[in-house]
Amino acid sequence: MEKKLLYLKVKEEIERSINEGELQPGDRLPSEPELAKKYEVSRPTLREALKMLQREKILISRNGVGTYVNNRSDFIINPLSKLQSVGQMIKNRGYTESELDIKIYTREPEEDWKTQLQIDEPVVVLERSRTANGDKVAFYYNIFPQSLVTGHFAGEFSGAIFDFLKNKMGINISYAITEICALNSSKVLDQNAIDVLGNEIILLKQLHYDDNDKPIFYSLDYLKNSVFKLFIKRE
Repeated sequence: MEKKLLYLKVKEEIERSINEGELQPGDRLPSEPELAKKYEVSRPTLREALKMLQREKILISRNGVGTYVNNRSDFIINPLSKLQSVGQMIKNRGYTESELDIKIYTREPEEDWKTQLQIDEPVVVLERSRTANGDKVAFYYNIFPQSLVTGHFAGEFSGAIFDFLKNKMGINISYAITEICALNSSKVLDQNAIDVLGNEIILLKQLHYDDNDKPIFYSLDYLKNSVFKLFIKRE
């Protein structure tokens, strides 16, 4: 267990260096002895972290030359085990992200939403599209109990929903339970997403919880399959 925690920690530290610009696309990483000393781990532990980053195509290894930060790929790659907003996922891969077609409205919940959120009241839906370098790559619905957000979504909305909840409402999203689903074009919400993104879509149904294990919001996240590559390590 300790070894697993260590190599995941090293992996995250290298990712942080890349995301914050300390390591640029095309940069060569220091040698294995230097990295092992920097992160205070054994070389086998370091190699496990590097292997994971290579499988995710964040790093590339050139035989006899060294390990390099990969030039930005055409994919937005993210582990399912890591909870991030869609906007942050886009920015982490070096794209310029923006949002379009923002709508906020109140409606009666579907039965599934009532079950997930443990409510019997109307919901407030935040609907919008996300772009990467101007291209629409994601479309989603964030669904909240009306009593939770009344007065908070007045006027225009933009930015990361996690930041909004934390900074404006004092709610920290601790984790999410995610279901990967097939689309059903006979459902209005799914068809709306197809109209925006096309047919090749990944649908994530996600229930987000706060630090007290209370369900805060439910989301339907439609991601363009040709752009997003989501993965998880199974053991």
